[in-house]
Amino acid sequence: MHDPWIETVTLKPAITPVTVLPPDPATTVVWRMTRAGESDVLVAGPRTKASYHVTKELPVCVRLRIRMGRVMTLLGTAADELVDRTVPLEDVIGPTDLAERLVAYRDRPAEAAETLRGFLVDHLPSRLPGRLDLVANAVAELSDGMQPRVAETAAGLGVSERYLRRVFREDVGVSPKHFARIARVRSLIGQARRPWVDTAAYAGYTDQSHLIADFRSLMGVTPTAFAAGQVPLSSC
Repeated sequence: MHDPWIETVTLKPAITPVTVLPPDPATTVVWRMTRAGESDVLVAGPRTKASYHVTKELPVCVRLRIRMGRVMTLLGTAADELVDRTVPLEDVIGPTDLAERLVAYRDRPAEAAETLRGFLVDHLPSRLPGRLDLVANAVAELSDGMQPRVAETAAGLGVSERYLRRVFREDVGVSPKHFARIARVRSLIGQARRPWVDTAAYAGYTDQSHLIADFRSLMGVTPTAFAAGQVPLSSC
């Protein structure tokens, strides 16, 4: 069943020695518990660049990825205020006892996810009239492998380029151009072991050097280093 607000739910992320956080235009709401039993609910905004750190296993970690373009309506705050930030949910919506209530579901992550979603949708109803279709259509257009220009996308949607840039930043968090860059690099991650010269044209890059430069800019390493697991680990 299509959920108009939440794109994906992750109940227990795969445990790997290194956690790779690629650039991501989406905003995520996370409930987690530490081994000491501490519980908190966080909002992780869009990431403009990748980060890497040694994995710290948590007993419970439930993630709800908000559909792009829904952040402003669902959380009542502009997505561009959350870019490259992770903050307590209370900093966004005000005081709540949600983190404490979720502790009861520590052994039932699926129910925890549904409770968290229900809180967001039922207790934080839409606060702005809809630009949802416009932004959703722009996201779909700019995610396409052909990488259309922002001006062409705006014209196709019947709005000015200036208006599209403004609402896109507010509702997604980054500019349409930066969103397209992130989407393109993310599409390459699963192809890390394919010959890059064959991939460049397919992904819409002018040539292999353009692909490598863009990948390194957002991922912090070259495609070859990334495929080999040679990534810069953060101390945090």
